[in-house]
Amino acid sequence: MTYKSIYFQSNKIMLLAFIALAFSCKKEVKAVYKKNTKDTVSTVEPKEEKVILTEIESNLLKRLINEEIGEQKYKEMQINESPYYVSFANDGDPYTVSFAIIEKGDFNNDGIIDYVIYRSSEGMLGGNVNTNNEFVFYIMKDEIKEKESHRILGYAPFSYNIIDEADFVDNKLKVEVTQNFRTYSGQDLKSTNLSFIYKNGNVYEESYLSSCKMAKLKSKTIFNAIPEVEKRTRSIEMHNYTETISEVYKKNDTIIKASVEGCDNLTLEFSTSYKKVEPDKIDDTEFRKETALQLLGFLAENTQFSKEINIVRKYYQNNAITEDFIEKIKGYKFAVFIHKNDEDKEELEISVQINKIDNPYQKENWEITTRNKTAPKEDEDY
Repeated sequence: MTYKSIYFQSNKIMLLAFIALAFSCKKEVKAVYKKNTKDTVSTVEPKEEKVILTEIESNLLKRLINEEIGEQKYKEMQINESPYYVSFANDGDPYTVSFAIIEKGDFNNDGIIDYVIYRSSEGMLGGNVNTNNEFVFYIMKDEIKEKESHRILGYAPFSYNIIDEADFVDNKLKVEVTQNFRTYSGQDLKSTNLSFIYKNGNVYEESYLSSCKMAKLKSKTIFNAIPEVEKRTRSIEMHNYTETISEVYKKNDTIIKASVEGCDNLTLEFSTSYKKVEPDKIDDTEFRKETALQLLGFLAENTQFSKEINIVRKYYQNNAITEDFIEKIKGYKFAVFIHKNDEDKEELEISVQINKIDNPYQKENWEITTRNKTAPKEDEDY
C-alpha cells in the first residue's frame, strides 16, 4: 500500500475542505507521499475499493482513538470506517488525528497478528505543533494490546527528515526521505531511499544492520545480567533510524536510567539522583566529585561499556568536574552534570554523557541517516 504525504494549509477553509474530502469518503485513504515545501495541504485520493475492517482491527483502532482523547474534550469522532479519526477544537486551533492500518502480519512469528499503523495529525498550518505523522509498528501480545511499539517519524514541523513516499513490500516499509526544508533551510535538500524491517526483536532500518558499527554489539544490553535491572527496552531513533537501547536499574531508593544509541559513533547516557543529602554536603565540591566517581565506578563494573566509562572516570580522578564537555582525549567527548533538584533541595541529580567518536563524518543527522563514511566534497557544507 502506498501513502501520500498530507501537508499544510494556509487557511481554515482549505483545512476543512481537506478534512471533508479525506474523511467523508467511503473508502480507505491512499496517502501517497508527495513532497511539498509550502504551508498547504495536498488532497488525498481514495482507494478504488472500500476497506472493511475486522472486529479485531476495529477494536484496535478504537483503543488508539480513546488513548488519543484521554481527558480531552473532542469535537467529532468517526469510528465506522477507515481511517478512524477524532477532531479537537483546541481553543480555536483545531486539529484532527486519524489512524489507519497499512499492513498486518505476524512479524515476529509468535502466532499473533501484528500491525503497521499510519497516524496523522493535521493542524491548521504545516508549522503547527499539531501537524505531524508517523508509521508505528505494533508488535502485539494479544488481539488488542501491544507488547512493543516502534515509531518512525514521517513529518513534524522541525523534524530533520520528511518521508516523501512510503510503500510496504515484502514485509518491509520502503521509503524515500528528504531533508526537512525548515531544518535545512537555505540548502539544496537531499533525498535517499531507506527500508525498515522488524527483525530479532526490534524495527531496524536495513542499512543500520550492514553499515553501522553499533549494530555489531555482541549484547543488546547496557547493564550486565544483574537482578536489579527492571526494564530493558529496544527501539528505533526517530530522526536517524539507529537502534536505541534504554534500561532502568533500581535498588532501594537508587534508580539509574541508562540509554545508548548511534551508528558508527556511540552515544551513552546515565542519570540518577541521590535523596536526603545533608544540607552541608549538597553544595560541597569534593562531596559531589566523590559521589560522581562512585557512580562511574559502579557503572564501569556493572555495564558492558566499562572501557568507555573508565576513560571518563580516570580523567575526573585527576581533574575537576565542570559542566563543560571534555574533548581532550582523542575519540571522546564527555561531561558530568551535577545539580540540586529545583523542587527537592535535599536531592542531588547526576547525569553522565559519553560520546565515543569513531567516525568524524557522522556528527550531523543527515550523515548518520545516510551512514556516511567519508568527508564531504569541497563544495558541500558538512
